Amino acid sequence: MNSGFLKQWCLTHEVETRSISSFWNNFWNYKSEDIEEFNSIFGVDFKPEDLTISLKEVALFIDRWDENITYEGISYGFDYIASYIPIVFKNKKLGWYKLLFSLDGEIFDDFFVID
Repeated sequence: MNSGFLKQWCLTHEVETRSISSFWNNFWNYKSEDIEEFNSIFGVDFKPEDLTISLKEVALFIDRWDENITYEGISYGFDYIASYIPIVFKNKKLGWYKLLFSLDGEIFDDFFVID
């Protein structure tokens, strides 16, 4: 299978730029909304240059492959694209950020997870 179609879709919809921008927006909101947790993880002397943020993976998900599901899980009811950014602070992976796109390129959900 040729993955070129997905790479082209990502370029057309600026997945890398939009994913990194969405990460930073989410990150600064996290810092302002939960300062105690933020400081316990990143320290009160946090410097953005200690954080390595880059797009690692992009995947196409075929939602509800099995219409007769045998287990419950998250289902959006439509196929979608997910971008994945590891959250690396001072060379240690602390979590991940995932941004979800509908096939027409609209962002519809995201996840910011500190492990």
